[in-house]
Parts: sequence; C-alpha cells; structure tokens
Amino acid sequence: MRTRRTLLAALALLAALGACSKQENSAPPSATITSPGDAATSIQGARLIASGKLSVCSDIPYAPFEFNATDKTGGATLTGFDVEVVRALAAQLALAAEFKTTPFDAIIPSLAAGNCDMIASATTITDARKQKVAFTQPYFDADQSLLIRAADKGRYRQLADLKGKTIGVQSGTTGETYAKAHTPAGATVKDFPGADDLFSALTSGDIDAVLQDFPVNKYRARMAAGQFAVTETFRTGEQYGFAVAKDNPKLVAALDAALARARQSGAYARIYQTWFGE
Repeated sequence: MRTRRTLLAALALLAALGACSKQENSAPPSATITSPGDAATSIQGARLIASGKLSVCSDIPYAPFEFNATDKTGGATLTGFDVEVVRALAAQLALAAEFKTTPFDAIIPSLAAGNCDMIASATTITDARKQKVAFTQPYFDADQSLLIRAADKGRYRQLADLKGKTIGVQSGTTGETYAKAHTPAGATVKDFPGADDLFSALTSGDIDAVLQDFPVNKYRARMAAGQFAVTETFRTGEQYGFAVAKDNPKLVAALDAALARARQSGAYARIYQTWFGE
C-alpha cells in the first residue's frame, strides 16, 4: 500500500478508524492552487456522488498521510499529506473534499459500490489493482521498511534476523505482499486491520516487527523517540496514485490535470515540504 523521507510534522495521533459510512468533517482547503473562480481544470462530464463535493474514501488513521490530530482547542482535525493534496486539488476544481473513513482492505469494494468518488489512501499502483480501478498519474514514490522496538536494535538489524519471529503487516497492503514473499525461515506473518493496531501489537510484544511503508514507520519512530526504530528499507519502486472507478475517466482526467497544475504552481512542493522536508 502505502514511503520515504525525513518527516517533520509533529502532530499527536488519534485513533479514528470507523465504518465505511462514517464521514469526517471537511475542513476548508489549507492549500489552494488557484484563486476562487480561476479553476485551471474542468470537472465537466465527471460523475460525482453529490454536486459540488468530492467524496473520498480513506483509511484513517494512517499518519502522516491521513489522520486526526489534536488542535489547539483539544478537538480533532483531519490532516495529513494525502488530505492536504486532495483538498488542494478539490479547491482547483471548485469542489469541497469530504472524507469517509474506510478500512483499507475494503476500500476498493467501497469505491466500486459507489460509496465515494475516489480513493486517497497512500494506495500503491499495482497491476492487480488496475484491473479493478483506474489510477491517476503517480503522486508519491514509495518503499517498504522494517520497524522494531528500539530496545531490539541490536537483535533485528534486518529482515533475515527475524527467523522464528512474528512480523506484523496491515491487511490488503503491499507490505503484506512483500512480507509474505520474503518471510525468513520459521517466521510468522500476522495481519492487522489498521496501522495503529500494528503499533499497539509491537508495543505489547505480540509481534516482533512491523513491515510496511517507510514514511509511516519513520513517522511513528520520530513521534515516539526512543520507543521504535526503523532498521531496514526495501527499495520496491512503488508509487502511490489516487484511484477512481474505471467507468469515470473524466474524473481521472480532471484530477490528473489538477495534479499537474499543482506541481507547476509549486503548491504540491509546499505541501510535500511541510510533511517530509526537502
């Protein structure tokens, strides 16, 4: 699924995994690409669930891409790299982004069922997924990584050191696929529904390591300094894309054009720098 640079955001994580029908409050776009009334891209002809809205299925929480952070008043604010990019694209298209919390292993069926217009959830573009959905152009380069308890850094320097141990993965992700294809002798791969479940299992000792996307593991290690450590990165050449129903090509085209404009204007770079640095 879901890669890979120094992460700068310092926001507290809140558990927010819910049912597919749950909707997150849609905050105003935090990054605009064009001024009001100056949309660079047309949404004309694209199919939307509701007029004026871009409905987005997303596996929340999955920091730093999509998660609820505590604001100054103690409330929860939906944020993250994917969230801010989508809000920026939606603003360019004169739409309001509306996020629906959706478990990742059910996210493509949810799109197919018409519960949302698109998927924005650190979703790796794969040939198997292309059979089910249409992807936009890639918007993020991705790799896999190994996260362990900091106290085990001397024991588990690489995946091969986990012989006979238990490796945690998130269900339905490319991290799960990679772990099962490279399982050390005698090791067990145990799947969990969400990223927070993985981190809890690692903390409790239920698993010995987490294999998943590098930026997610790196973010957790950074936010819990001294508790976790990333010891190995696996260069897989993965890329994330936004997913849309295969029979909605005009929405794919509109998102692609908006993403291109975001890169040209520098809006994408500003959002990227906020979350990952240079």
